[in-house]
This record gives sequence, structure tokens and C-alpha cells, in this order.
Amino acid sequence: MNTKAILTLLTVALLFPAGVRASETIVWQGTKKFTNWSDVLNIEGSKFSGAKADDVLHLSITVSAGAQLQMSWGSSWTNFEGLGSLGISGDYELLLTTQDVPRLRQGIHIKGVNFTLTAVILKTNDGQYETQAEELFAWQDMLLSGATQGKTCSVNLKPYGGAGWYWPEPKDLSSYGSIVISLLQPAAETMTAQLLYGETSVKSQTIAKGATLCKLTLTSAHKKAYSVNIISEKAQTVAIGSVNLTDKQGNVVPTAVGGFLADAPRVLSVEYYNTAGVRLSRPQPGINIIKKNLEGGRTTVKTLNIKH
Repeated sequence: MNTKAILTLLTVALLFPAGVRASETIVWQGTKKFTNWSDVLNIEGSKFSGAKADDVLHLSITVSAGAQLQMSWGSSWTNFEGLGSLGISGDYELLLTTQDVPRLRQGIHIKGVNFTLTAVILKTNDGQYETQAEELFAWQDMLLSGATQGKTCSVNLKPYGGAGWYWPEPKDLSSYGSIVISLLQPAAETMTAQLLYGETSVKSQTIAKGATLCKLTLTSAHKKAYSVNIISEKAQTVAIGSVNLTDKQGNVVPTAVGGFLADAPRVLSVEYYNTAGVRLSRPQPGINIIKKNLEGGRTTVKTLNIKH
């Protein structure tokens, strides 16, 4: 497979970790129906005085057919990336970036059609849970390309489809021993596990047909790792049990990674957009909007800036 195609195949925005405990601040609560685009809810910037990067802005929403959401900020009513307008199927969450925080403090405007808003909540990281940097392989952070998530941590891969993780900031993995990928069922077809690091370097390991374990050995060369993924040339369903880091003695390092959670929200579909709202087949260099439609009607939207 073309190396450049592999390098751009899988990227992921780090999402709010599943199963964590976070303090919540109710910014607004009530019942606001949005039936046409003239319906607007304005929230003053002082309500977001405690917001910081990596916090989550949560909107509790009940939708009807054709629901769309738009959220803008400041006196200019400039849209947040990806929100002008966005089709929604339930609750909406925005992971705040360093750029979003000063925008919130200028006040926000929520508008849209065919939904009812009952609460706006700011979920803050108050140190009660592990940081995102420690959740390298969380199930809910997996990015899919030519693939869909199934039940019980399975991934349905199309020909040359893949699944994996991307870290916007490179991770120094040189002090660890390996990345171990464990499958719940033997691989139906041969696959390739890859670690992308440095500028364009790729470390590959074949996962043979019938195998249930794959190990990517780490060395001093892996100081700037930014992606791990699994790619299959043939269509197959892969049941992934866990992906973990080990130390140099082969012991799993529980504080460095997050294992999969069987009850984590299943991603039904993933959509990619540029800042103009044009849908993309996969993330491209520049700012990407990643929309995930989760089981239970929940939707998350994150932004990812992929350097050229």
C-alpha cells in the first residue's frame, strides 16, 4: 500500500474519556423550543468564566425529524467550526480548544430548528480523573476509515479499511517496551498493524490469519509517535480486546493507557467536514470537523488541525 496514503488514512481527535468523573456547572437550564431559525438563545459570556481548554460544553437536546443546530459567538455571530449548521440526532458535546475559551467568554448564541434544549452544561476537568494524554487507546477515540464499529468492541473493515488512533501532539513512547494488540477472536484475514512516528516513518507488523496477538516493539526511535492503526486489504470483522503499552519487561502499564470498555457508546457513523461545511471522505491537512453519531442518539463534534 502507498505509504503516503497510509499516513493520511487514519487520524483522530482525542475525545472526552469515557467513564470519568467530572464536576459539572449548569450554565443554563429550562425549556427552549427551536421551531424555526428565528428562535435564538443568548447566553452571556460571564457564565463561562471558569471554562478552560479540554473542558466539554454539553447541550441536553430532544430532537424531532430534521433537527439542525447552529452555535456562534460574540457580537459578530461568527460560527464555531462545524456549527453552521449541523444536523443532530440528540445531545451535543463540544470539546473546548484554547481558541474556543475566549470565544465563549464573549457570549454564545444558539439557534436551529426541530429540537428542544433543556440544559447547557460545562463539564470541567478538576483533576478527579486521568488526563487525555493517558488515554491513548480508548475505544470511543477510535477513528474509522472504510470501517464501522460493531458491538462488543468489534470493527467491520471494508477492503483497505482501517481503524486506529491519532494524537495531535506526538507522544514519546521510547521508554516503553511495546504496543500489544489483543484480539478477542482469531483474525479472519491477514492484517497490518502500524505505528507512525517521526515525519514519515512507519513501523509495520503483520497480523497473520488466525492470530490473536500482535506486538509492535518500541525503541529509542519512537520519541515522536503520532498514530497507531490496523489496516486490512480484505473485508473482515475484527474483535479487538485491548490495545496496551508495556514496559521493557513486558508488563502492561495501566497508568499510561486506557483499555476498551464494553459498555462504551458505540459509534454508528463518523462524518468529516472542512470549515466551509463541505463533507470530506476522510480528514485532510488543515482544520477538520469530526462528527460522531453514537448509539443512543448522542452526537459529538470535535475539531482537529492536521499540519500540512
